[in-house]
Amino acid sequence: MLILIMAKTQQLSKKSLNYKDTLRIARVHFLYGLAFAASIIVYDASKLIPPDAVLSRWKYTVSFLLISTIVWYLARARKDNASLQKLLIALLVCTDILFASLLVYADRGMASPALALYFVPISTVAILLSRSALLATAALCSIAYAFTTMKYFVDFFNEGYKVQLYSTIGLYSAMFFVVALLLNAVVHRKTD
Repeated sequence: MLILIMAKTQQLSKKSLNYKDTLRIARVHFLYGLAFAASIIVYDASKLIPPDAVLSRWKYTVSFLLISTIVWYLARARKDNASLQKLLIALLVCTDILFASLLVYADRGMASPALALYFVPISTVAILLSRSALLATAALCSIAYAFTTMKYFVDFFNEGYKVQLYSTIGLYSAMFFVVALLLNAVVHRKTD
């Protein structure tokens, strides 16, 4: 997955992504992780989720925050390396997709409100100004969402109907591409 995103971003010029962009993206991701940590605290305090689910979410969140911090540090330390900046963005995008997938599974598969988290990597890649990278990310999000919801459906068979599963996967996968194309149109909009 990481190699695919890197290959799609190779066409970018050195001016299109610099270390300041990577720093901003890493900071936003860190805030995203903190917001999710706050939601875990609320869920735990109100006993909405069992203790083992709280522990799992903390593991995911701490890992997410750790990767965001490492990306931020490396972006600052290696300002002049454009290839490294692209690799760091790709790492964050892959982490976003994995984080969203883990939470969709933990939150009941196709019934999960965590589906919205797949829009974070798509939005992140829009900053790269590469339509192919944007579409590749939408495809990766679709694949990850389809696998995650299928896995949950197989593991917990009585939680829905097959037709519901397939139509949900199809609809949301299409939405990933719609949002990616809309972001592409906004980013490449010509100013009058």
